[in-house]
Amino acid sequence: MFLVAIQTVFTFWSQVGGQYHLDLMFWPWKFVLSVIMAGLITAMAASPWRRRLLASLLIIVMVIAGTVTYYYHVNEPDDEGEQSDEQQTQLMNTLEAKQPSRSDLSSLQRRAHGSIHHVFRK
Repeated sequence: MFLVAIQTVFTFWSQVGGQYHLDLMFWPWKFVLSVIMAGLITAMAASPWRRRLLASLLIIVMVIAGTVTYYYHVNEPDDEGEQSDEQQTQLMNTLEAKQPSRSDLSSLQRRAHGSIHHVFRK
């Protein structure tokens, strides 16, 4: 029963909180909270006379797990592909400084045109 409860806890947690945030989470948080939740679920199934107490404890632990997940959501690392505004401005300035002139473009076109004719002559 405990293993089924562990699987249920992780499936529910990843669906509600998001698998990415669960992957970012420090492993002792996941381990302790999931074992406590699975233990409470198992105890609820085993002892029907204490279900109300165990259910309220389970809700408290779920709120703690939600708070930890929200913390990792708020503090998730930035995407590496995104650039800051300063980096984009520097990149644009660099590209504008390196734009070729009209004479450079015409000489490149002549060279490209000549090399294409050279390939087809063979």
